[in-house]
Amino acid sequence: MTSEEKNEDLLLLYEIARLYYEDGLTQEEIAAQLGFSRSRIQRLLEAARRQGIVEIRLVNPATTFTELEEQLVQRFRLKKAVVVPASLWSPALIRRSIGRAAARYLESVLRDGDVLGIGWGRTVYEALHFFERKIALTVVPLIGAVGQIEVDFQVNELGHQLAKRIGGFFVPLYAPALVDSEDIARALCSDQSVRRVVELWDEVQAAVVGMGDPRKPGSIVPKFFLSDPQSAAVLEKGDVVGDILYHFLRRDGSLADEAFDRRVMSIPLEKLRNIPYVLGLAGSLEKLEVLEAVLRGGYINVLVTDSEVAKVLLERGAGET
Repeated sequence: MTSEEKNEDLLLLYEIARLYYEDGLTQEEIAAQLGFSRSRIQRLLEAARRQGIVEIRLVNPATTFTELEEQLVQRFRLKKAVVVPASLWSPALIRRSIGRAAARYLESVLRDGDVLGIGWGRTVYEALHFFERKIALTVVPLIGAVGQIEVDFQVNELGHQLAKRIGGFFVPLYAPALVDSEDIARALCSDQSVRRVVELWDEVQAAVVGMGDPRKPGSIVPKFFLSDPQSAAVLEKGDVVGDILYHFLRRDGSLADEAFDRRVMSIPLEKLRNIPYVLGLAGSLEKLEVLEAVLRGGYINVLVTDSEVAKVLLERGAGET
């Protein structure tokens, strides 16, 4: 077949596809106009798709949330809000959608040489799983380790896997998330390996963090945290709604217990606020109260959530002062 004949065939495919998809003619009507059989028109339409002349894109009517995102940005003084469809069937689907959207946003703002700080949790795990761009990042944990538990909370393992996959560099944090005393926390921060991570916290360009309430039935936060006497005392306070990086918050966004917080081996909240891009990932209404506290405290400036949570946030007016 000559190139001229090939072009003529492609033009025929285009014309048939235009009549069908743009002009709305049926296959029978097109066949009658061109003197072809209906089965031949069907085969040619399939060929048009294979040749890339026709591209079919599915658009979920609930996936365009531009207005919601703009309202969230204005209400909570955010740099960006990304809203994904709420799932009617599974919180796991919401976490995957939020994780995928968070990964795409991270890929758009990070550059070679940047430092990425990572938290823990199932939605953070999804975001790091979907991050695919090859980029020379330094990946650093924002919170210590938690012992034997699901991979979602093994922040060193998450960071190592991500850095390896994208061609970056990982700096581990060899410290537990919660230590027995403030003195131990200070001593660990002076250790050379831990000090290296603490110093990198000042250089973090973007952070991705989750949030939650370990008292919720579906929580997988290690039970020894809840059995710690001081932890239990903090959680018994009536206005405590959950944590971000194991910093427990009151409804107004303030720290629930500063003495307890000095035992936590994670980036201080005042440093978290100074990071240029802090992505807070929270989906499903069970995260609503802690998310409101996080927003009131100004600890994140990029919110990735689902449409149901976004609507309720705006209806309740969280964050208004």
